[in-house]
Amino acid sequence: MVKKFSIILAVDSKNWIWKSWKLPWKISWDMKYFKEKTSKTSDLAKLNAVIMWRKTWESIPSKFRPFSDRINCILSRNIKNQSINSKIDDFVLYFNNLETCIEEISLKENLEKIFIIWWANLYNQVLENPLLEKIYLTIIEWDFGCDTFFDWFDEKKFEKIEESEKFEENWIKYHFEVYKRLLFI
Repeated sequence: MVKKFSIILAVDSKNWIWKSWKLPWKISWDMKYFKEKTSKTSDLAKLNAVIMWRKTWESIPSKFRPFSDRINCILSRNIKNQSINSKIDDFVLYFNNLETCIEEISLKENLEKIFIIWWANLYNQVLENPLLEKIYLTIIEWDFGCDTFFDWFDEKKFEKIEESEKFEENWIKYHFEVYKRLLFI
């Protein structure tokens, strides 16, 4: 059975998420939130998976990849594009497309949750997918002049189930929100 998945992302005040292939803000609590949500499982014998494009994988400093305590799934149109320095094992898997990736990792007995991370085209591609179960958002209350846009989701199809208090770090105000797909649309 194919598992449902979530997306996790941070957006600025105009729904932009990247600038020149990088996050334009440095918010330590957002990074902690990302790590906690994508790695924490209810069953200690299981792992979560994170799915990202190859260019996203390559944009992550090598000292931070693969993401620990998670299955790292890399999407590449040409599997031969694998980075020479990347470690290929049970925690780093390469796939040609998203559908195959989700189908194959759903078969893993040690898999608990699936998260799609860090790339607007991938987020925008899955917004209408019925397997998209939750959206984890960090809302950053500032316009950073980014160059990569996130298409907002249809709020009639999702309900907000969590909203944090507002925080501030390095003059940046932000908060966290979680949306869950409504069962009856």
